[in-house]
Amino acid sequence: MTLYLSYFHFCVFKFVIKKDCRGIMRIILLLFRCMLEQPYIKFMQTLASSKQGEMYKKILCPLITKNDRGRVNQQVTTLNPSKLNTYIKEESKIINVGTSETACEITFQFLEYSKNKSEHKSKINQQFLEWFIGFTEGDGSFVISKNKVYFDITQNLQDIQVLYYIKKELGFGKVLIRNEPHINVGVFYVTSELNFYKLITIFNGNLCSNYKKEQFKKWLSVFNTQYNRNVEFNPRLVKPSLNTAWLSGFIDAEGSFTGRVKYCRTSQFKKAPHLTFSLSQKEFSILFNIRELFLPYNSFEITIPQIPTSQKNIRYDKSWDGWQLHISSFVKLKEVRNYINLYNLKTKKQISYLRWSKIHNMVLNKEHLTLIGLDKITQLCSKINNHFLNP
Repeated sequence: MTLYLSYFHFCVFKFVIKKDCRGIMRIILLLFRCMLEQPYIKFMQTLASSKQGEMYKKILCPLITKNDRGRVNQQVTTLNPSKLNTYIKEESKIINVGTSETACEITFQFLEYSKNKSEHKSKINQQFLEWFIGFTEGDGSFVISKNKVYFDITQNLQDIQVLYYIKKELGFGKVLIRNEPHINVGVFYVTSELNFYKLITIFNGNLCSNYKKEQFKKWLSVFNTQYNRNVEFNPRLVKPSLNTAWLSGFIDAEGSFTGRVKYCRTSQFKKAPHLTFSLSQKEFSILFNIRELFLPYNSFEITIPQIPTSQKNIRYDKSWDGWQLHISSFVKLKEVRNYINLYNLKTKKQISYLRWSKIHNMVLNKEHLTLIGLDKITQLCSKINNHFLNP
């Protein structure tokens, strides 16, 4: 996009919305976002979330799609309009509902599972079941093939121990090594009507994400047909909480802990540590609900936004058509640590977490203000994501 074209757009907007100074300021910010090649979905959602959204879309979108060839036009074509509308509706629903308990329940229910648990279990391990549901919502698959149901969880061989842990706790299922292109993986899978039904009593009405709930609903329908059963689908959703192990399982599946020492103009040594906790997922709403646990929606000051407030700390990644929640505040990272220390991770991601936590402690103790401390932090940062190679 050239500067001349941007100036032309601005003149058009100034003429059309000459009485709306706030609207003009908002448009200027949006134009700069395009010039800086920010993700188009964020750009469009900013339009949709503003008070003058409909007017902006009618004026701005035709100009961009018609005149701006190259990268901006490519971003337009890569986004399915129906998908955009889905995101906008989903976001509006979340904002309107907020933290109301009318949208989701806050407790898991395992009464039906307790009646059908494996014989070797004298009582159910609720913390494991909560973790297992979170882990499944991240890495598990409710598979339908040729009108038959299957269930599996796939992991890197370095983490195959977590599959055996699941098998031991459930008391059923099998673990095998499967050959896939370029890599072998471990797979936990379940067979037989009885074991499928046990899974149903765990997941039915206990899922937290809409995406997995809809996948499970179709899976349950095929199960009923395949085995001539009539198990009723429970549409209830459970809201993520810091008082259950669900989030721990979800972090084991979709979380990451990263650290680096980056340039800092105000630091004595021109370097400063930077830590991030992140979660990735296709569904925006589940990340929104998780962010609410650490960064409440009403805690943000509402200013002239470049991004809708509901997307603070949540980024859209067009490369895989998904969302990423990221938390980098050293104060808020304390809350993340408090939770994980209470509900430990089960995969080898725990190794990354411990190194990441050590860096966080060093920063809180101001060890990063010395060259020796900075060197130690730099070495730890290089190992955080190499836990398979450096146990």
